Amino acid sequence: MAAAGAAAPKKRATKEQQAWNTGRYGMPTPGRSVEVPGQCTTPRCGTKADTLDESDADLSGWTRAGVYGSRDPDRVWCSGLCATYGIALAELRLTAKARRTAAAVRERGQADA
Repeated sequence: MAAAGAAAPKKRATKEQQAWNTGRYGMPTPGRSVEVPGQCTTPRCGTKADTLDESDADLSGWTRAGVYGSRDPDRVWCSGLCATYGIALAELRLTAKARRTAAAVRERGQADA
């Protein structure tokens, strides 16, 4: 038994724990850097979709996104994070008619509930 005020000895990791963690300990190493949406440095990220050839193999895995009624055209994004940012911007650029239509549809849906 430890004396009053003395710290208990630290427990060592078991062989299974060491094998699982490949013997590493301490703080984890930082992961890859992720670009901030809107400041992405990937070439062609955010380009108007109509200006690109969709059969281009370099665009495999990219996301094409747009919002109906937006003044902003469909665009091509390098990742889901960039696409989410782009969709939010396109929603902010809805035309006045599209905003009224969306509001009417929401009101109609609430009245039916």
